[in-house]
Amino acid sequence: MVKHVTLLVLALVVLAAPLSAQQTFRLPDVRSMKHLTSKQVDRAPDIPGNETTVDYYAAPTGEVITVYSYRGNRVAFSTHMNNDIQKTYRLFMDLTGTGLFQEINRGTPWTLPPWSRQFR
Repeated sequence: MVKHVTLLVLALVVLAAPLSAQQTFRLPDVRSMKHLTSKQVDRAPDIPGNETTVDYYAAPTGEVITVYSYRGNRVAFSTHMNNDIQKTYRLFMDLTGTGLFQEINRGTPWTLPPWSRQFR
């Protein structure tokens, strides 16, 4: 009986434990960085043309911040160091439209998040 109660309590504890939320990040403050250049790219094959604006910024630390926007809404950003021999590159996307970015797999092709498409 004690064994069954212990297992039941353990099961309830596991089920009641909150799921770990994915870590979120804010967009770096690019206002204090040097704007390098902008270009238009295609990040949504179903929208004709190059719909996504890409802005490149240089931080005083040498880090390069790339910001991806669609119709003025920032949907993703990436970070990297030009002099990093390991080629560390991180990609973050706002999956909900709240301004909180989650790191995504940089090797997986990505498109504009669904929330941003309401601005077509």
